Amino acid sequence: MNRILNKSRPSRNDASRRDRGSRDTDSTRYQRHGTALPSWSDLEPKTNRRRDERDDDGSFLENVSTVRFGLVLLLIAALFTLYVGHVHATQQLLMDVQEARQMNHKLHLKHNRLKGEFDHATGPSVIYDRARELGLREAVPTGRTVVVPE
Repeated sequence: MNRILNKSRPSRNDASRRDRGSRDTDSTRYQRHGTALPSWSDLEPKTNRRRDERDDDGSFLENVSTVRFGLVLLLIAALFTLYVGHVHATQQLLMDVQEARQMNHKLHLKHNRLKGEFDHATGPSVIYDRARELGLREAVPTGRTVVVPE
C-alpha cells in the first residue's frame, strides 16, 4: 500500500529487479529528466517482428524454410534409394535361392541314379553270376546253425 501511494520512491525489491534485467511495463519508472526512455520494442524495426496472426495468403512452400525443405527432400531421396536397393537385393536373393534349389534337385536326381546303378551292379543276382563265371560252386552251408537268444 505504501508503494501505491508513493510512486516516486522505488522500493528495495524494485532496485533488485532492475539489476537482474527484468522489464517493467510502468513507463514512469524509465523517466529521466521528464522524458521517457524507449523500450527495446520501440527500437526494433517492424520488419524484424514476428507476426502474431497467420497469413492464409502465402503458400505452404513460402512458409517452410529452404534449409528445412532441402533436408526433407534429401531424407525422402535417401529413403527412396534405400527402398530401391532393398528391392534389388531381395530379387537377387530370390534368384540365388531358386538356383540353389535347382542345383539341389539335380544333385538328388544324380544321387538316386548313381545309387540305383551301384545297387544294380552289386545285387545278389550279379554276384552269383560272376561267381559262377569264375568257377565257384554254390554249396550247402556246413556246420551248425547259430541261434542267438533274444
